[in-house]
Amino acid sequence: MITNQSQTPVATSGVQSEACFNVKQENLPWIFGILRNNLYSDKPLAILREYSANAVDAHVEAGTPNRPFAVTMPTALYPSLVIRDFGKGLSEDDVYNVFASYGASTKRDTNQQIGGFGLGSKSAFSYVNSFTIVSYFGGTKSVYEAFIDQTNIGKVVKVSEEATDEESGIEITVTVK
Repeated sequence: MITNQSQTPVATSGVQSEACFNVKQENLPWIFGILRNNLYSDKPLAILREYSANAVDAHVEAGTPNRPFAVTMPTALYPSLVIRDFGKGLSEDDVYNVFASYGASTKRDTNQQIGGFGLGSKSAFSYVNSFTIVSYFGGTKSVYEAFIDQTNIGKVVKVSEEATDEESGIEITVTVK
């Protein structure tokens, strides 16, 4: 989604030094904790909304905007929410450098997609400390685990990879409490 960003003209005079605002590495656990724990007021609903919006966006990107995505609701026998789209899927590079990066988005240059802030893919962390990402991309099924590690920053790791005939896309699995 294209967002309005205004340019603020600034005139300076007599500046002798300056520093840009930043986030230091040692402060990332604190900042990410705020994003995980304070961004959403209704965390279960946010997870459903964010991953569903990503599924819609994946279908728009793939040229199939009216195609339904699959949702499996948790039950007592299978306590997991599963959302599966049939978009293009994600390469390993996309998983590591876009999906796992706070603020990174491929949707900022279009109004045809819902997202664009680079936060929704991490929404499961508002409710749980780990979730599963399965990417069907280029004839390969890659399974990743996203989890909050001892640094409180979080990681995503690939746990398996195999050839597949399944349609491309992304599947997110969040085990519910």
